[in-house]
Amino acid sequence: MTAKRFVIAALVVGGIVFVSRSCRSPAAPDERYAEHMTQLCGIARKNIDKPVPGVRELGNYLGKHAGHMLKDLADTLALIERIDDDGKHDARARETRDRWGEAGCTEDWMDFLDAIENDEKATALLEYRIERISRTIEIITSGQPNVFDRRALRDLMARPRGAN
Repeated sequence: MTAKRFVIAALVVGGIVFVSRSCRSPAAPDERYAEHMTQLCGIARKNIDKPVPGVRELGNYLGKHAGHMLKDLADTLALIERIDDDGKHDARARETRDRWGEAGCTEDWMDFLDAIENDEKATALLEYRIERISRTIEIITSGQPNVFDRRALRDLMARPRGAN
């Protein structure tokens, strides 16, 4: 086969794969979330013996995918809550629970967390990242009313538009 024919064949096969993947319906949000959980389990599992690189890989993954994960979590809740029939609602919630349970890896996480705890550098790195994200959240939310505080929410709603 000539190089030109090989390239053409590769493009045709690639096009068929692309079209077949784009034609099927997208995964449900709980399926996408479960896939993220599976990926995180893989990171934990493969880094039990090397916790510092594992903490870095975990941070990189979350930095890249946390937004998608939060969206899939919220979309899962919205999907289930739109089901009017209580029996169907509960069945769908149980389906999600089971799907996420299948993707989970509690023992791998426990082993990975033990490895981090037993490694001074990994512990320091994880604590730094947790403190940093906590500081970010604190800065962003400081001075903002707590929407779960009824009095603060009522006061906010009573303010004239444009008032600080």
